[in-house]
Amino acid sequence: MLQIIIYFLPHSTKLVIAESFWHEIVFTILGICYSWGIGIWNLKLLAEHKTEVQNTFSHIERKVLEWVRIFLIYSLASSVLIHILYYISPNDYYFRIIFSIFDLIAIYWVSVNGVIQQNVLSILVKNESGFPIQHYLAIENDQRKNENDDDLNTVMGDIDSYMETSQAFLHSELTIVDLAQKLNVHPKKISTTINTTTNHNFNSYVNRLRIKKAEDILTKQLSNNLSIEGIGKEVGFHSKSAFYSAFKKVTGTTPTKYKERVSI
Repeated sequence: MLQIIIYFLPHSTKLVIAESFWHEIVFTILGICYSWGIGIWNLKLLAEHKTEVQNTFSHIERKVLEWVRIFLIYSLASSVLIHILYYISPNDYYFRIIFSIFDLIAIYWVSVNGVIQQNVLSILVKNESGFPIQHYLAIENDQRKNENDDDLNTVMGDIDSYMETSQAFLHSELTIVDLAQKLNVHPKKISTTINTTTNHNFNSYVNRLRIKKAEDILTKQLSNNLSIEGIGKEVGFHSKSAFYSAFKKVTGTTPTKYKERVSI
């Protein structure tokens, strides 16, 4: 708003303002700090978003907005570096040209990722459950301390039992809302139960069940007729990379090495 006001002032007045000390303070130092603060704040929001996604979805690829986090980190890092270089060598334009090229590449990269990015919340809406989703997303995580341990263990037993009998974890698009609807328990209570009882979020809990199923397949002759990617899709993973990452996180080795080991 101040810049707009200054824009309509006489040229001589603009020159006086531009050379004044307060202009440097307000438009340069405070402006830079404000933009950095916005970037850091958005990184915090993304971290909270990632936690919520992991507590809601079994398939989280492209839902955690990792590309946005990378872009924000790049923007903050390049901004800090370019301002340091500017104060060290204000007349050197080479580093400005280099950063301008990087920024141009980053803009196109963000544009491509933005086009292919799906709407995360719309997937929750598609479940058409009776639970008020927006209210569910707004409940604070510290409510878990009010839960009774016996009650949590009972709910966890119901969750484990349902997962074992229905094999619902094999469904690649399984969400915590689907599970809540089947058990007639609020999604937040299921999230709190899993986090508190197993020390894992919903995504990790489901992935562990999938990996256990994959281990069963890999130890049987059935695996001879399936590729590693095929086994991953059979147990609910969308991609080979997601399957490999989850498998190694749980077992400490890759599916290929595990198969070779059990075949000996």
